[in-house]
Amino acid sequence: MHPRIVLNALAAVCAAGGAAMFLPAGYSLVAGDGNVLSFGLPALVTLILATALFLLTRSPDSYVSGRDVFLIVVLGWLGVAAIGAVPFVLSGLMGPVNAFFESMAGFTTTGASTVSTPEEVAPSLLLWRSLTQWAGGIGIVVLFVAVAPLVGFGATQLYSAEVANPMPERMTPRIRESAKILAYVYGALTLGGLVALLLAGMGPFDAVNHTLTTVSTGGYSTRSDSIAAFDSWAIELAIVGGMLLSGVNFALYFHAAQGRSGHALGNREFLAYLGIVAGSTVLLTVVLYASGYGDSPLTVFREALFQSASLATGTAFSTAAWASWGPFAQMFLMLLMAIGPCAGSTGGGLKVIRAVLLARHARQEVFRIIHPQAVTPLKLGNRVIPERMRAAFLGFFFVYAAVLVLGTLLIALHGVPVGASFGSVFACLNITGTALGPAGDPAFYAELPGSAKVLLTFFMLLGRLELFTVLVLLTPAFWRG
Repeated sequence: MHPRIVLNALAAVCAAGGAAMFLPAGYSLVAGDGNVLSFGLPALVTLILATALFLLTRSPDSYVSGRDVFLIVVLGWLGVAAIGAVPFVLSGLMGPVNAFFESMAGFTTTGASTVSTPEEVAPSLLLWRSLTQWAGGIGIVVLFVAVAPLVGFGATQLYSAEVANPMPERMTPRIRESAKILAYVYGALTLGGLVALLLAGMGPFDAVNHTLTTVSTGGYSTRSDSIAAFDSWAIELAIVGGMLLSGVNFALYFHAAQGRSGHALGNREFLAYLGIVAGSTVLLTVVLYASGYGDSPLTVFREALFQSASLATGTAFSTAAWASWGPFAQMFLMLLMAIGPCAGSTGGGLKVIRAVLLARHARQEVFRIIHPQAVTPLKLGNRVIPERMRAAFLGFFFVYAAVLVLGTLLIALHGVPVGASFGSVFACLNITGTALGPAGDPAFYAELPGSAKVLLTFFMLLGRLELFTVLVLLTPAFWRG
């Protein structure tokens, strides 16, 4: 490992996090909500210390090892989450543990919160929550690689570790150019979402906040009732569009912009993703209306569409109390959250591509029982998936299930009921922030013991960085040699 290089990268990441605080500090000054120092002081201190550390650790050595990459990504995320928690503490809104939980839920776009009534929170703090999700959506490290040309080392490894795409597809030969393209696409989606919400009739402050948390599929809202508070078809459709677009693999936008729209539209994962959302909307509409829910099929369709898009992308905005929809609808929506959106998007979960390949692998295993001599390569479209990739998908699924089980046991050790323990770990590992039962209710998270909250922040980090980037640091082999 190269501590000097790791510290240099962490200094740059933390400096970016500190600089971002000047935005809510400026808004606090304009709004007069009394939180200028709560943001300005940590922003100034972080910038000074991080800049000094960056200059002191600059090195002509451009080599970065795999261990360095994993440390930079994981410690970078922990660092910005810790820095992002400071304004919540200085403002008096919450204590250190809750503040770190809130900040990590923001940067990982989990959306879990200990704040029950956002309407009573200062506007600048609400804006900061939304900004943490927006920054976390594209990824602190990806933004760092894209906008900091002074740091050229390890760009390829950093990009791969951060994006954590199970089937990586480089968009350009130069990795920094790819990172910039991601940032441009993200910016375009943000601008488009803001315009759409303003045209739909949402107020400027609410529109800015909900745009930031929609494009990041984060789900923080300025209202206790989430999107239901606006009771507007136009607003709901604008947010549904934003969530669905943000759940797409960003590489497809690049291909479409380069005139290869056929390549993008014919992508198997993309088609499966749209099929899952459309199919779940129709199925839930039929099931709910048949059970007597709603006044009309149109009303039921409206709620089914929104919740399908929201939970399939892991955003977890709500327009209805879906936890009371009945056992079938509840479990079906939990399945959507577990699958998640496309790889290479801002969402979490297993990802559609893994779900598709796992289903095909299972079908092949059944076929092999009947035809044991058959050669059955795993294919996605015209592409044959290497056996090593098949092993990786299976390994990921096993670790995902094992973490869910172990996490449930650890939270249950705190005296939390089994259902709530599983729901909280499920919500954090899939970075949705919500699940069945009390999980997703701010009062539930607020009342958890401090050690349980710290554990859940760890599961948020695991989910955001797709397990292995974090777990590799816990192995003895990582620290040897």
